[in-house]
Amino acid sequence: MKDQTQMLSYAEAVASAMVEEMRRDKSVVMWGEDLTRMNLFSKAPNTLEGFGSNRVRNTPIVEVAIVEMAVGAALTGLRPIAFLGSSGYFPLCFDGVFLKMGNYWQLHNYKGPVPIVVYSVIPGGRGSAADHCLSPEALLIHSPGLKVVMPSTPYDVKGLLKAAVRDDHPVIFLTHRSLMTNNEKAPVPSDDYVIPLGKADVKMEGKDVTIVTYSSMVSKAFAAAEELGKGGISVEVIDLRSIVPMDIETIVKSVEKTRRLLIVHEAMKRGGVAGEIAFRLIEEAPDVVRNLKAPLKRLGHKNIALPHDILLEKMIVPQMEDIVKAVKEMV
Repeated sequence: MKDQTQMLSYAEAVASAMVEEMRRDKSVVMWGEDLTRMNLFSKAPNTLEGFGSNRVRNTPIVEVAIVEMAVGAALTGLRPIAFLGSSGYFPLCFDGVFLKMGNYWQLHNYKGPVPIVVYSVIPGGRGSAADHCLSPEALLIHSPGLKVVMPSTPYDVKGLLKAAVRDDHPVIFLTHRSLMTNNEKAPVPSDDYVIPLGKADVKMEGKDVTIVTYSSMVSKAFAAAEELGKGGISVEVIDLRSIVPMDIETIVKSVEKTRRLLIVHEAMKRGGVAGEIAFRLIEEAPDVVRNLKAPLKRLGHKNIALPHDILLEKMIVPQMEDIVKAVKEMV
């Protein structure tokens, strides 16, 4: 008998994962900004039915309080999901996320779990400027106790979100506005499933160039690969899915084959995740790096603040055409 599947959009998959986890485990609670009025919950009928205000609660727009409450709740045995409306708000609660969640449980030799999911959306692609559209993953991975997850598909986001809720360590779970508002549906298993954190996925196989990316840039990498294929250039696209833990082995295996590597992310190029990926490759697979046919390359948004203008934003953040150009330069 074949496994049953359902067709879900990205946002529907997020809502479905949260509802199922709350039904599965009564210790899962959710609170955050405009939580009960977010479009997220319009995607899942009867989302709040049976949970009540003790488990799903709107909070004031005070990010530091949302995160600090999650830390305290986790230490008392709950499994909180804390909602920050926009990724640009992370600096407002950076002490709670970076130090308390990421460091204190190690510093104090705490033996028990700290099961927190901080969920937020990167609102890129609509000219909302840097105060909203920050891609904070490079800041967050510098904290030793945090896991950072950034899925790109309905299947991945549901399986990874379930894994994050069940994880006994703090997980930062970042989705993207372009994915949340995309109504295109994809098959997702109806039965319970989880995707282990730290396992990348080869989304497209190729032989000439490896593109490593994640989140919203996966679709742009696909589009670029299709365009490049018209000219006979075969591209392999790897979706990291989680930044911490990072699946460096899958990257090494691919680059051994293609002998070219392009790393793409929406966040600023300087000090970005691409640098971490590149140096991990240099340290852990020096022979692979020595055998590259072209110097490895990275694409990120230019080292300037995002403006309140969608046209200017597109000139700053990597687009499909930028990926095509970078690959052609390498080949």
